Amino acid sequence: MNEILAYVDWVFRALFSLVVLFLMVIFWERKFSLFFGGKSSLRTKADHTLHSCFLTALCTVVFFIIGNILSDHIITLPMEKIALRRLYYFLGMVNLTFFFVSLFLLHAIRQCGFSNIARTVSYLMFIELSLYFIQLVVRGYLDISYSILNSFVAASFFICNIIAFIILISYPTKLFLGKKHFDLGNR
Repeated sequence: MNEILAYVDWVFRALFSLVVLFLMVIFWERKFSLFFGGKSSLRTKADHTLHSCFLTALCTVVFFIIGNILSDHIITLPMEKIALRRLYYFLGMVNLTFFFVSLFLLHAIRQCGFSNIARTVSYLMFIELSLYFIQLVVRGYLDISYSILNSFVAASFFICNIIAFIILISYPTKLFLGKKHFDLGNR
């Protein structure tokens, strides 16, 4: 089972990285403004949405990878089982908290409004944060291990990540298909 989860983690890493790469390829002419642009590069609502989507995808990829690397290393620590659980779930919560702080600060620095994509992904990450908190209390402090709860939490993380991926890829795909359709119509 752990091999399947490791494989799924790598698939998610690749998919989320492809979202950022896809955004960079589609908006090649804006590649520097996506990373380094200021308020001057945000003229329209579409520019705000594009930059917000890019910042959200970038934060999602970075903190997803950091979370996976942290969890891989935490599991191998020679600690008591309960202390290890507490550390694992607490650091999962810390990682997601840093995701929220980073996403908010990047939007504030860029003076970019939060798009619906950023809000929805944030809500999904808040669900994951809540699941980490529930697991910290139930498994870390109460030492209760229900297989049904564990299966529900694992499925919830999987579903949240799939929905986040679909949401993150939907905006650039829609723009890409619209641009391609527009280019074909002009020929």
